[in-house]
Amino acid sequence: MNKVLKEHKLKSTGQEEVYSVSVTEGLINQVQHLGRSFSANNTDNYNVVKIGDIVYTKSPTGDFPLGIIKQSHIDNNVIVSPLYGVFKPITVELGYILENYFESPVNCYNYLHPIVQIGAKHTMNITNSIFLSKELYLPIDYEEQKSIANDLYLINKKINLMKEKINSIRSFKKYLLQNMFC
Repeated sequence: MNKVLKEHKLKSTGQEEVYSVSVTEGLINQVQHLGRSFSANNTDNYNVVKIGDIVYTKSPTGDFPLGIIKQSHIDNNVIVSPLYGVFKPITVELGYILENYFESPVNCYNYLHPIVQIGAKHTMNITNSIFLSKELYLPIDYEEQKSIANDLYLINKKINLMKEKINSIRSFKKYLLQNMFC
């Protein structure tokens, strides 16, 4: 991974919004997602996240007991806790492939399990250099990356359309059931 991801170590200027990482939403404004900011009063050593960056949260959650790995799709720079690892992929497309790969709890666990030490109170003890130390078989050719990322994008778009359709049908069912005995 250290051949395809680089830690840029950019720090907050004090102008960026504080974001968190969610399993379902990816990078999301902390206030919108959690109802308030959990950031320190001084965010000078918070990490800047640029569009396309890969973010690794070292917090266990749900099906991801060793943390979450997501790509930023936010247009402007944001900041995250210094506990998060922030990495720039060699291409945005490769970052998208990685995000999709790590959406699988099994893939994420299999990658992280051999390199994460779990400390007291389930804290993840892993440095950013150790995170980058493992290998994955990834497409190196840019055209291949572009093609795979485009296919994944189209599949994800189709999945989202189907989810919207399911929600619409559920709403219609609820409406019918509410009005059935009126």
